[in-house]
Amino acid sequence: MIRHVVMLKFKKDADPAKIDLFIEEVKKLSHLNREVRDYSHGKVVHTRFHSGDFDFANCCDIDTYEAMERYMSHWSHLRMTPFLPDILENMISFDWEIDYHGPEFDETLAAEEAEREKARVLRVHEDPAKAYVPEVRGQTRERAREMCAAAGVTLSEDEEEIIGSVWAPNRIMFVTPDAGTEVPKGSEIRIGITGDWLTGPAVPGGDAPAW
Repeated sequence: MIRHVVMLKFKKDADPAKIDLFIEEVKKLSHLNREVRDYSHGKVVHTRFHSGDFDFANCCDIDTYEAMERYMSHWSHLRMTPFLPDILENMISFDWEIDYHGPEFDETLAAEEAEREKARVLRVHEDPAKAYVPEVRGQTRERAREMCAAAGVTLSEDEEEIIGSVWAPNRIMFVTPDAGTEVPKGSEIRIGITGDWLTGPAVPGGDAPAW
């Protein structure tokens, strides 16, 4: 068993609402990624002196090194990338081996969470002449095209390639207009995406996003 800890320091001028949104999304990892065991996270205890200057940490247990590789490449983990540029000043992660086994992956809870995620990231407009921009951040270009088609918008060929973190190749970091924006049906949206310069292991079958 491997224990995986990540500590983050937020930018002093980061929008508190964006920090809250990031934390809300982090909560979902244990419901969406079957490799996660014994998951927890929280903000720093400001009344104590610490040897590091961080604001937030999360921790989980993962069964094996192979499972850790699958966890890092899983869509539920990669989808967190776009939340970081606006809020993150520094981050450190640390892993160590333990011999503790947490609870089993909850298939029912995972299915319920996936349905809630689908309704959030891929809203379908009730007016056939309008559409909502889907939440394609964190997705691949290929998945984004499918999501756009389902929502009733198109993906522009004019896109920006940007540098991302080492574990997030070919992942969309921003979308214009913003996700959730109401637009005329057939509108074109533009993305910024990381380069396809790193690949990870395949995730287990059936772990594709619900949307």
